[in-house]
Amino acid sequence: MHGFINILKPPGMTSHDVVVFVRKIYRNSRVGHGGTLDPGAAGVLPIMVGKATRLSSILLDYPKVYRAELKLGTVTDTDDCSGRVLSQKDVPALKLEDIEAVLDRFRGNIRQLPPMVSAVKVKGKKLYQYARQGAVVERKPREVKIYSLNVVKYVPPERVLLEADCSKGTYMRVLCAQIGEELRCGGHMSFLLRKKAGRFELPEAYTLEEVDYYRRNLRLNEILLPVDYVLADMDKLLLGKHSVKRLCQGGHLSLEAVLQETGDTIPGPVDGKLVPVYTTKKEFVALARWKSVGKSVFLLKPEKVFKSI
Repeated sequence: MHGFINILKPPGMTSHDVVVFVRKIYRNSRVGHGGTLDPGAAGVLPIMVGKATRLSSILLDYPKVYRAELKLGTVTDTDDCSGRVLSQKDVPALKLEDIEAVLDRFRGNIRQLPPMVSAVKVKGKKLYQYARQGAVVERKPREVKIYSLNVVKYVPPERVLLEADCSKGTYMRVLCAQIGEELRCGGHMSFLLRKKAGRFELPEAYTLEEVDYYRRNLRLNEILLPVDYVLADMDKLLLGKHSVKRLCQGGHLSLEAVLQETGDTIPGPVDGKLVPVYTTKKEFVALARWKSVGKSVFLLKPEKVFKSI
């Protein structure tokens, strides 16, 4: 089997734990996840099975939507509730407008320093591996984008429930700590729920108990999303057998050849743009990329082939 499963990860499990669980079900298939969730966090965790693992880079590029609780007044060494308390301050009497004014500083492009408990690699070693040894290493700030950031609920004096729509690479624990610092009392993330990862949304996610139910009843095909599920928002190409075969065998197609087949109905090619390729029977066969080789001259080259023709 090949495709995606939208999993509702429970708190207390690592993302790798979920992969191990699914791997036991699909014993002869590769299994991976589409974006790490902290062990204490819950929410949407896309799982890739079989050939779907070849689309991991696309999955990881998806924007995410999170709901997080910021607890003001307490700073920890991990920026969440699992860490050691570094400092505690009295929280000033804040109004909702005061918090909103600070949130406005974090909408748009911002810079974040990856936390020492993250999986970012420095000199070939993950930061959390250094942290386990009690070491702190130099890290470079990264730019991320916060598309929207809003207060869902404020429980004075110290609890703020936030919802953020953000780009890949955003650390919600760091964002909470940054907001707490701007409010001049510090803070940490006390709760995290991922509501959405690209096309994968919370209401459609399956618990591990539900996945096991479908396994026991031989109905796993009902919860497995197709391999091209994550490509649904891309412009598609439907090509004839000869062109499809050429791509699948590693050859390329000129823009003129593609236009002859499609009747000049495709969007203008852009250098580097990925395009899902289908047969005229709408069978997904490959992911191709446009390549500019001269003024107004484009070639379509295969990136990943999923089906032999």
